[in-house]
Amino acid sequence: MIELSHKPLIRAYQMDCMEFMAGKREDWWDLAIVDPPYNVGASDGKFGGKAGNAAKVSGKLNAKHYTNHNKTPNSIYFKLLFDCSKNQIIWGANYYPQFLYHSGAIVWDKVIKYGPLSDCEIAFHSFNKVVRKFSYPWVGANKGWKKEASNYRVHPNQKPVSLYTWLLTNYAKPGQRIFDSHGGSFSSAIACWHEGYDMDICELDNDYFEAACERFERETRQHKLFPVSGGG
Repeated sequence: MIELSHKPLIRAYQMDCMEFMAGKREDWWDLAIVDPPYNVGASDGKFGGKAGNAAKVSGKLNAKHYTNHNKTPNSIYFKLLFDCSKNQIIWGANYYPQFLYHSGAIVWDKVIKYGPLSDCEIAFHSFNKVVRKFSYPWVGANKGWKKEASNYRVHPNQKPVSLYTWLLTNYAKPGQRIFDSHGGSFSSAIACWHEGYDMDICELDNDYFEAACERFERETRQHKLFPVSGGG
């Protein structure tokens, strides 16, 4: 375990998320915001172009990591997730119709259409049956997000911090504890740090874990050195 931040308390675990969840009591977290693998053919070059063309997302990562997309969660994962969290936001809802039903949805409209990638992504949410949309430009495997100051990419499925900030603003309450089972690039952890939420985040892959921890430190360091003062 690495404590990325003490206040808010953000702890990162390099371990299997199912093993981690199995040790937690019922409703341990207030909200789980997760982005599990979708199994959409990344390893054979069908997902956003061939793996070899887009795999150098940091100095340590390479094409072999794209095979991790094929490790999709099963019914045990979803049972553990629903048992140990009070509410859930789960990306890739359209890929898991057998597990996710009778609730609301969140649509991330990427605005910019990019080749074979989806124009939108869909998340299940457990709060009600209302559908909400968040529009934010995304340009896939090229240069990141036009609106974000940092485009440093450490994961092929990296989502913008602004998306997670929007989710926290609309679905979380102050003082709640957040969980992310598939940390990836740690965009969710960076958003939690900015918004003041305690968080536990898991990432099994060693290279992704190290790169994501480095990204977290880099993107929060400036604010630690120069805290924003209140007006007056």
